[in-house]
Amino acid sequence: MVILAEVLRRISYVILIISAGFFLRHLEKTKKQRKLLTFEFTMYIIIQIAFVLFAISLLISIFVN
Repeated sequence: MVILAEVLRRISYVILIISAGFFLRHLEKTKKQRKLLTFEFTMYIIIQIAFVLFAISLLISIFVN
């Protein structure tokens, strides 16, 4: 049961990363067409920070193990 929970958690990570990437791409296209709204700009910044933090945590986990 623990293995199933671990697999589901990793699948959810992949889905979240892919969907955030698509939304970031959508926001970049919107940014080229018009000025982003406050909420859109906030999401744009938060997603970029989340990707950087995810990359840092991935590198740490790779080099620690």
